[in-house]
Amino acid sequence: MRVALVGDWPLVRSGFRQVLQAAGIGVIASVADAADASTVLRRVGADAVIVSALTCEAGVSNTHKLAALGLGLRVLVLGRCADPHSVQRVLEAGACGYLVLDQLMDADLIQAVRRVAAGELCLSPGLHLPPPSVSPPVDNAYERLTRRERQVLGLIAGGRSTREIAAALRLSVNTVAVHRASLMKTLAVRKVAALVLVAVRHGLVAAD
Repeated sequence: MRVALVGDWPLVRSGFRQVLQAAGIGVIASVADAADASTVLRRVGADAVIVSALTCEAGVSNTHKLAALGLGLRVLVLGRCADPHSVQRVLEAGACGYLVLDQLMDADLIQAVRRVAAGELCLSPGLHLPPPSVSPPVDNAYERLTRRERQVLGLIAGGRSTREIAAALRLSVNTVAVHRASLMKTLAVRKVAALVLVAVRHGLVAAD
């Protein structure tokens, strides 16, 4: 597994590097911001990018820049802020996970990196997202989903593969793929992590 570290504080990045390398996770870059990481990421890619952000704005800004590279990077943000609305902004910027630094242990970081690299949404335990009413456009789109599409959405959010969903619902793999494409189009999202976020908001799956 290859991971890039992005953050203002070299000493903090150094600590994260030691934790990751001790777990057999390679660190391909350790830089101050997303712009500095772009050259390496364009050349060799990464399974995940860890952004350490002392402020929510820094997390949102770096995540936006990483998303703008168009590489489909999976971003895990580590921050001091635990406000649900601020965390939601980071996720909407394109992050696949958010951990509160004050609660973070070495094992938590390693597990979160692996989950994010696998395309899962990962949040600190006890960190609850705002209720659906704070995002009317997504909620309106959700109401247009069929019963079957909501079933597929819940299974995707639960980490099931297309084949597993097909078996569970007794559908063909092609039919599940069509439902998945329809979900992304209706909800106007491009990443599985965004689908998971919608599912969490509507109680189809627990955030943990």
